[in-house]
Amino acid sequence: MILRTFTLLTFTLLTTLGFSQEQFSFVLKGQIFGTESDTIRMFQNFGSENVEIATIDLNEKGFFEEKITVTDKDYYILSLEDNQVINIIVEGPDTISIYGDGSNLLYHTNIVGSPSSSALLGFMRINTQYKIQLDSANRYLQANQDKKAEIQKEFQSTYQAFMGQRKLYINENGDSPALIGVVPSVNIEQEFELYEEIVGQLDASFGHSPTVQRIVKEFAVNKQETIAKMPFAPGTEVKEITLPNPDGDTLRLSDYKGKVVLIDFWAAWCGPCRRENPNVVNLYNKYNSKGFEVFSVSLDKDRTKWLAAIEQDGLVWDTHVSDLKGWSSAAGRDYNVTSIPFTVLIDGEGKVIGTNLRGEGLANKLQSIFE
Repeated sequence: MILRTFTLLTFTLLTTLGFSQEQFSFVLKGQIFGTESDTIRMFQNFGSENVEIATIDLNEKGFFEEKITVTDKDYYILSLEDNQVINIIVEGPDTISIYGDGSNLLYHTNIVGSPSSSALLGFMRINTQYKIQLDSANRYLQANQDKKAEIQKEFQSTYQAFMGQRKLYINENGDSPALIGVVPSVNIEQEFELYEEIVGQLDASFGHSPTVQRIVKEFAVNKQETIAKMPFAPGTEVKEITLPNPDGDTLRLSDYKGKVVLIDFWAAWCGPCRRENPNVVNLYNKYNSKGFEVFSVSLDKDRTKWLAAIEQDGLVWDTHVSDLKGWSSAAGRDYNVTSIPFTVLIDGEGKVIGTNLRGEGLANKLQSIFE
């Protein structure tokens, strides 16, 4: 897929850890109208299966009230007989009220008495709508491969809008178990720092939940796999880069020892590189005075196009180098660059902090270093 697919919230990560607490009871009540269902079934996920916890009867007007005993503070699934589902977060012996339209439970339900459940439901609506748009764009792309660039450009605004909503949701729910809603939307390879931060926040706010315990365990596995795939593991020392700048003067990466340096492999012909450049410029302007430098290594072959891109994108730093050999660049070979943009962030001693940090991931990392 050219456009990335996000998986909706499903708690089927790993096998259960056998985590248990003392039993407690909470009250689930409310009304579901406009449904032919006579019952609501409540499930808890244990990794490989959903286990039914309770069956709640609806009266002829859809009203219900049930005192339910559970073992865990956790995420639970409420399902109508037509398989429409919503999630609730049970955090203690509270009363949770559900008022919904059974013809469209996801979009027409209010949850009272559980702010985290209400927040999660709101994000699931955003995520579902985005997935509908994404699937539509992917179907159109498959049928119109010749319009790939046009389709990607048009979808960019939709993607950016979703990312903005996701960022706002993360900021508003950092200490809430509702934060789990964004986990499926995180690109682990490109947003590992964000992934790690979210899992850490969930562990701190709702770590007794068996679901969160599984997510933490899955994170540990993913972290080891991600580190193993990294061309440069954190803490390793990078190779020297010695290349000419546009004036023909030789620049060395080691000349910038003592600074935090983003080694940025890019090219004038690389669309994703050019789209990322404004973000790098903003971060350079924000942190250069505090010791941040960008060391841009171009994989161009055409000097004129290289210099034009520097000018057009406002790449104001002086550290631009290239041997104009494209993919045969000496630095590219030394750094095993097989696709661009490719970045390596190093500390003042020339040791790796992280690789392929871009966008929000790069911004968050630099903020943690300089602020």
